[in-house]
Amino acid sequence: MKTMSKYNKSQIMKRAWNIYKGNNPYSYSFSAALRRAWEVEKAMIEYNEREAKRAAIETENAAAKTVRISNAWTIGCLNYYQNARLDQYFGD
Repeated sequence: MKTMSKYNKSQIMKRAWNIYKGNNPYSYSFSAALRRAWEVEKAMIEYNEREAKRAAIETENAAAKTVRISNAWTIGCLNYYQNARLDQYFGD
């Protein structure tokens, strides 16, 4: 049985090699570059999880707001038209 990892190891190794070949403070050894690549990958996963949670909360809030507005509009319409006479024109 194969287990799925939440880390893309190929991407981590490519990032480590790019760090090692580049001009930055983490390129003095490959092990330092690899540690930095893992840090970046873990930070990206945390960021993506936070963004997914935030998006889900915004979606829930938007749906709840739509329901509240819809209910308020319906109640307002009922109150506005409750004393209407037959064939009365309201201008809307």
